[in-house]
Amino acid sequence: MNSTAAAEPLSSPSDEDDVPDAVRAAEAAVAALADSFLEWIGEDIGRAKEALAAGQEKPGDNQPELRAIFEVVHNVKGQGGSFGYDLLTKIGGSLCDYLRVEAASADEKQLKVIAAHFAAMDFVLEKNIQGNGGAIGEQLTGKVAQLVANIPAPA
Repeated sequence: MNSTAAAEPLSSPSDEDDVPDAVRAAEAAVAALADSFLEWIGEDIGRAKEALAAGQEKPGDNQPELRAIFEVVHNVKGQGGSFGYDLLTKIGGSLCDYLRVEAASADEKQLKVIAAHFAAMDFVLEKNIQGNGGAIGEQLTGKVAQLVANIPAPA
């Protein structure tokens, strides 16, 4: 066996030249999605807020509306961090945890906790707060956490 053959690279030089192009293409695709993220995440949150409004019309008997809210917010939680909105992910995670019981309905106080989560999300989007939000992020999540601690989740 030829000793120089074992030392040859497994890929050809043209493969190495393609890698940076592939990485650039992937980065461009993510950037394009990031540009539209605020638009479609706002639409998703709008649908969840419509479900909240419907649920507020029948406190204590709104399990389908809570499930609709949970489904949207679960997506918000998962996607926020992917586009640099870690605070949105944290608030969405809090609301997902609050709505964890599938067969539950919410009373008027619990619906206010849900609405507070949406108000916090709206603030993050309106102010375009990326990352963890620093001191403002701590205040927002602190207020939401205080509500969650004081008003038990739907069960």
